Amino acid sequence: MTPEELRDVNQDIAVHGARAGDFVRLGDTDLVVRVESDDREIGNELQIGFGKNARDGIGMRSVRSAESCDVVITNVLVIDAVQGIRVTSIGIRHGRISAIGRSGNPDTMDNIDVIVGSGTVIIPGEGLIATAGGIDSHVHAMSPRVCDAALSSGVTTLIAQEFGPFWGVGVGSSWALQHGHDSFASWPLNVGILGRAAGSTTAPLFEALEGGVCGFKIHEDTGAHPRTLDTALTFADEHDIAIALHTDGLNEMMNVDDTIDVIAGRAVHAYHVEGCGGGHAPDVLRMAGHDNILASSTNPTLAYGVNAADEHIAMIISAHGMNPELPSDVELARRRVRNATMAAENRLHDIGVIPVTSSDALGMGRADDTWRKTFAMASMFADRAILDGTVEADSVVTSNERVLRHVAKITINPALVHGLAHEVGAIKEGLLADIVLWPYKSFASKPNMVIKGGIPAWGVVGDPGSTVANAQPLVIGPQFGAFGVAPADLGVHFTNSASTTTVAGRRSVPVKNTRTVRGRDMLYHGVLGDVNVDPTGHTVTFNGEIVTSEAQSRSSLTRTYLL
Repeated sequence: MTPEELRDVNQDIAVHGARAGDFVRLGDTDLVVRVESDDREIGNELQIGFGKNARDGIGMRSVRSAESCDVVITNVLVIDAVQGIRVTSIGIRHGRISAIGRSGNPDTMDNIDVIVGSGTVIIPGEGLIATAGGIDSHVHAMSPRVCDAALSSGVTTLIAQEFGPFWGVGVGSSWALQHGHDSFASWPLNVGILGRAAGSTTAPLFEALEGGVCGFKIHEDTGAHPRTLDTALTFADEHDIAIALHTDGLNEMMNVDDTIDVIAGRAVHAYHVEGCGGGHAPDVLRMAGHDNILASSTNPTLAYGVNAADEHIAMIISAHGMNPELPSDVELARRRVRNATMAAENRLHDIGVIPVTSSDALGMGRADDTWRKTFAMASMFADRAILDGTVEADSVVTSNERVLRHVAKITINPALVHGLAHEVGAIKEGLLADIVLWPYKSFASKPNMVIKGGIPAWGVVGDPGSTVANAQPLVIGPQFGAFGVAPADLGVHFTNSASTTTVAGRRSVPVKNTRTVRGRDMLYHGVLGDVNVDPTGHTVTFNGEIVTSEAQSRSSLTRTYLL
C-alpha cells in the first residue's frame, strides 16, 4: 500500500469507523475481530455535523417519531451474540430497539431499515463498539455505591442478594424486600433481588415470592443441605423462578455427587463452580458440563494469574467471617484454593463449557471487573499472529467466535438463566434499548456511554466549565438519565408472576422460562461432558483429557486504562 493509499484508508477510518473486512483490535488484548458485514451504502452513510447529510430532506425524513424513531445510534460496530459482528445503525422508539440496519431517509436513499426523522436524537457511533448492557447475576449489594461501579463498567442489570451492609445471602422478609425494591429506583438499572432459600419448608419461600423476589439463593453459610435444595427446587418448578446455588464448601452434609443427585436434572445456576468462592472441596468444578446445571464463574479467578491463590485466601477469610489469627480458619481457607481448578476453569470457559461470568461483588469479587476480566481471560487464548505480522491478512484466524462467546457470558446467557431474556440480554428488536458504547481502544474496560432504555444514563463527560463537551479531563459518571425521576422510569424491576409488591415509579416485570432452560440453550456454549477433579485437586480432565492454562504474569485491560 502506498503512503497515499494508507493516508486515504486512515482518513476513512477516522471519519467512518471500521468497514466490512476490516480488522479491529479490542483494547490492548490479543483479541482481533474481522467485521463480517456493513449495512451502510458507501459514499452515502448517514452522518450528522457541519456539511453532512443528516438534514431534513436528505438523510432525515420530516415525520413524527411514530413513523421514524426517537433515537438512532448510527454507523456503530455491533458485537452481539445475536447480531454477530457488523456495522449498522440501531433505531430506538419508546425505550426499545425498534429497528436495526441501514439508517436514513427512504425518500432519498435505498434500502433503509431505520427511518431517521427530523426530530430524531442522533448518537454518532463511528469508531465505537455497541454491545448489549452487561448483566451481573451475582451481586452482594453491601453498599449503594456498587450501583455506580456497575454502571461505570457497562453493567445495566443486577441480580442482587442484599441492599445494605448486612450479610443477607438472599432476603426473605417481605417488609425488608419492599424497602429494597424502592431504594434501587434511584439508579438507571434493572434490578432483581434474590430471596434466601435456607429452610426445610416453603413458608419463608412463599413470603419472599409475594415480596417480589426474582429468584432464590441457596448458600453454604446458611446451609446448602439436601432438604433445603429439594424444597427450593420443587418450589421453583411450581412458580417458574430461578435458583442460584452456592454449594456446601464444608462437605458438611454431602459431597458433590450427592448435590447433583438431589438436583435430579432440574435447572439450577451453580455459582463460582471453580470453588474458591465456595463449594464442595476439592471437586465442585465437576458440576460444570451438565445440561441442567448452568455454571458460572466470578471474576477474581479470571484471567487466571500468578497471584490468584494468595489473593483468594485473604478474600475467603474476610468474606466468610473467619479469623486470620486462627490456624484452623486459615487452613480451611487454604483448602478451598486450588491453582489447578482455576487454570482448568479458564480453559473450560474458552471451549464453551461454562456459559456465564459474574462479579460476586463485595462478596469476593469486583463490581466493575466483569467485562474487563472476562475479556482478559479471552485474550489468554487468542492467536497473536495477526498482531506480530507473521501471516498474511487473508490467512489470519481471527477471534470472532471467541469474542462472541465471551460477550454471551455477560449478556444473553445470564438473561436466559435468570428468565430475563424477554426484556434484556441482546441487541434485538423489541428488547429494552440497554446498550453500551465502547471506544475500540478501551473495549471492555472503559465505556464511552451507557444507554439505558434509549437515554444516555452514564458516560464520559468533559470539563463542565469548558467551551466544548470533550475538553479534558474526561471523567465517566452520571448523565441526565441518572437524575430526577428518570432512573425509576428507565429501569425495570424483575420480580415473579405471584408477586404482590409494587415499586414506586418503576415497572415490574416477572421472570419467565427459568425452569426449562438448559446448557444447550446457552449461545456459543452448550459443550457438555464429564469434568473430573482428582482427589488432591491437582489435575482436572474434561472427557478424559487434561484441561489447564498457564498462569498469567500480565493481564490485558489494566495498567493502560486503570491507574
